[in-house]
Amino acid sequence: MMLVPLFLVPLVITLLWLFSIRPYCIRNRKGYTPGANLGVTFWVDWDQARELAKAEGNRRMLLICRVVLWLQILAVVVLLFGMFRLFAL
Repeated sequence: MMLVPLFLVPLVITLLWLFSIRPYCIRNRKGYTPGANLGVTFWVDWDQARELAKAEGNRRMLLICRVVLWLQILAVVVLLFGMFRLFAL
């Protein structure tokens, strides 16, 4: 039961980044991070998309950025819950 969110949440986050946040940043010429690893690129894109959406009043992108943030928080909670449950056995 714990494995479903553990694999599904990162997949959804990655798909949201690849198909909405990253294209939004490229279209607006933001989030350029040469030589960075995937995690840094994701974080910079997310932060730039959020800031740009606030400035432009783009509610759709703000919603996507909030969903990604809450999914990241959910992933950490599920991981910690799984670790504590494993050590409790």
